[in-house]
Amino acid sequence: ETRARVLTVRDGRAHIACDNHADCGACGRAGRCALKWFSGGADATLEVPARTVDQVLLVPGQAVTIAVGDGEVLRAAATVYLPPLAGLLLGAAAGTAFGVAGEVGTLLMATAGGLAGWGVARIWSRRRPPVVSVMPFDGEAA
Repeated sequence: ETRARVLTVRDGRAHIACDNHADCGACGRAGRCALKWFSGGADATLEVPARTVDQVLLVPGQAVTIAVGDGEVLRAAATVYLPPLAGLLLGAAAGTAFGVAGEVGTLLMATAGGLAGWGVARIWSRRRPPVVSVMPFDGEAA
């Protein structure tokens, strides 16, 4: 759970940005947010429906609290970590099975598999980003 601010509201969607990027603990460096990975290096914003679960319409400048359920965190972690790991292992296995230039070939195949898995994870995570709940910030500590 962390606080965020609504940047824009357009076509039934709101773009929000975290007030303090270090709150999520994803990167541990102030000013750098893991949301940048999902947004292709652009500003760390998240697009959500313009209405909260309580049907409150969000407005630009409004403070909100965003929360991600434990199941969503696990799904997102699996989405990001499993494809590169599987690609790495399958690439190494293919390099070994086909005897591609010995150990160096196996290492190159593992690297290629890991990179392919990273590409799959990036596409997959963009198509199905974590589901977050957005609530108007009521002034109490989150």
